[in-house]
Amino acid sequence: VEYRTILSTDFNSDLLLIYDHQLGKDFDINATLGHNVFNSNYNTRSTNGLELTKQGFFHISNAINIESNETIARRRLYGVFGDVKLGWRRIAYLNFTGRNDWSSTLPRQNNSFFYPTVSAGLEFTELLGITDHPILSYGKLRASYGQVGNDAGLYLTENYFQQAAVDGDNLLPANDFPGFGTNAFERSLVLGNADLKAETTTTFEVGTDLKLFKGRLNVDFTYYKATTTDLIVEAQVSAASGFTIAPVNAGEILNEGIETVVGLTPYKKGDFRWDLDLNFTKAKNIVTALPDGIDQIPLATFSALSSLIVEGEPYGVLVGTAYKRNDAGQLIVGADGWPLINTEQIKVGDPNPDWIGGLRNTFTYKGWTLTGLLDVRKGGDIWNGTKGVLDYLGVGAESGRDREVTGYVYEGVTESGEPNTVAVDFANPANGTGGIKWRRNGFLGLAEDNIEDGGWVRLRELALQYSLPKKWFTHGSLQGVNVGVSGRNLWLKTAYTGVDPETNLRGDSNDTGWDYFNLPNTRSFTFSLNLKF
Repeated sequence: VEYRTILSTDFNSDLLLIYDHQLGKDFDINATLGHNVFNSNYNTRSTNGLELTKQGFFHISNAINIESNETIARRRLYGVFGDVKLGWRRIAYLNFTGRNDWSSTLPRQNNSFFYPTVSAGLEFTELLGITDHPILSYGKLRASYGQVGNDAGLYLTENYFQQAAVDGDNLLPANDFPGFGTNAFERSLVLGNADLKAETTTTFEVGTDLKLFKGRLNVDFTYYKATTTDLIVEAQVSAASGFTIAPVNAGEILNEGIETVVGLTPYKKGDFRWDLDLNFTKAKNIVTALPDGIDQIPLATFSALSSLIVEGEPYGVLVGTAYKRNDAGQLIVGADGWPLINTEQIKVGDPNPDWIGGLRNTFTYKGWTLTGLLDVRKGGDIWNGTKGVLDYLGVGAESGRDREVTGYVYEGVTESGEPNTVAVDFANPANGTGGIKWRRNGFLGLAEDNIEDGGWVRLRELALQYSLPKKWFTHGSLQGVNVGVSGRNLWLKTAYTGVDPETNLRGDSNDTGWDYFNLPNTRSFTFSLNLKF
């Protein structure tokens, strides 16, 4: 028997002073001065009754043992801000903003942070008087430079105590205190950091918006360069310290790339129209500095693999067990004919994609609309831990395919530099389990063997809609009816051998590129009926 009460309250208050004035014939100004208060309070209380005295009577008074738990999450943010916009003939714009926040999730000495922005825009087609030009009817240049501040998560600055729990297993359930007439508390596994600072992202951006051929072709292009300093990361630490997570400010990260959005109408005649929308993003994400005395910061760790923050490498680079190679990249093979394993874990993959894109086609004819969206991801490595375990157990595709391989000679060199000539059998029972290829490197296998390309092309969405003619609804309160059917995740093409390269063991987090018995994405179908009154 369980009773649970959840109380969630968000309070947001804005005080705005607005000034809007025309400065002569050509100039205008719009200014805003404001104050913001945001307060969040989330409270959960639960009471759980175990072992009922009388079966079938589900009431808390019928429980032999009663456990209770309360969770409180509070956050408060104060802010003051200003925004000044200057305009000239509705052609050129200059914008200044600034904001200072005070956050309850940061230490008192570091809880104030300020971030300004300046941006400018110029509609050059208006300036040149070519808004009716048959090729280029609209053009705008824009640029901005600014900062954005971000505070920490809840309760990361101090060491806290929480209600204790006795973990269970496959047979016995876990027990939370208070229970059985006893109460207990234990220290949280999060190591508080009283020196945490707000993270700051400084961004420079330039771009252009273009409309060509009387709106048949629209182009939006942006180049950006963002540097994040004092990034707040919940790093993993050795459990021997008494903690498992330590929040830290993790140095500096550079994020640089381009974004392009193109809208095109290839064909339009009568009631038929074909629209095509394309988006493309290419970015690099590099750790450019770490705090003094720190070589790397772990984000997630298994015995064979880790996601790390390493200076000079992409954020979340995959580091794990790998084969030993010489300076020329050649495999080093032992005297028994099997490749040697590197004594240290090294970089085995980069989970960040080379680029991502999307292509949407939309066809409309009278009341019918057919639209489809293709999503594309190029590159991005994934550790297929599921494959490693299944092969170790002898039920994976590799173990089934290669068990009959005999006399195989690995291409590489010996430790003395001579070409390898020793042959091995992949699964000869006479050699014991140590002579079976997929069992030599432990339960998870060698990380390098299980790194795969996570690129894909997928049909993200396909939808068909029909709007009934408006002339059918000239009388009465019903003004229109739209019916439709759609599907998501209908088709996937990928070289990845796991369930779905888009899933991630760590969920919606920065620790990407992990597949360890993940569940695939769901394929869904929807039927809709919309009535307009």
